[in-house]
Amino acid sequence: MCPRTKQQFEVIRAEKSELIMQTALVLFAKKGYESTSVGSIAKKAGISKGLMYNYFQSKEDLLTKITINSLSQFSDVLQIENQEHIKKEELIRFIDGNLLLLKESPDFFKLYFSLSAQPGVFALLEQEILKVFLPLMEVFSNYYSQKGDKNPDVKARFLLAVFDGIGIHYLVDTKNFPIDEIRDMIIELL
Repeated sequence: MCPRTKQQFEVIRAEKSELIMQTALVLFAKKGYESTSVGSIAKKAGISKGLMYNYFQSKEDLLTKITINSLSQFSDVLQIENQEHIKKEELIRFIDGNLLLLKESPDFFKLYFSLSAQPGVFALLEQEILKVFLPLMEVFSNYYSQKGDKNPDVKARFLLAVFDGIGIHYLVDTKNFPIDEIRDMIIELL
């Protein structure tokens, strides 16, 4: 057997890291962050607990990396060509992209919403979350300002709060939630 190259080791490391994050995400969403041990994550991922610490410094580090990874997907959907002239179509693509993420990544959103209700745990992630949401707030506020809205900041916060509510209700009753009709109602708010 030939020795592995540096590139092969990097691929293996990335795959193992992704496996650990996906396993932890599912367990955190299902059992809760506090109730999930590093040992249970390692066992479910099929690795030793010690090996897990080669990839993540702690359970908090793992949670932070999961959050950063997932939130970056959320914010990457927003593509604005010109901040001085934000187009409604760009915001519609953002809404559609994030509704798709909600459907495809329910475990992350379950985790996110559950962490929001745990002040101690949420404090670990607050800065990372703000790095994503403050620029989103600014884009939506700029959009409403460009439209001549009297309270663009309030309208932007309202829209993002509506989005959070949609996420919670969708996760609670996925089968019956009228996501397509709700999507159309969000578009009307633009």
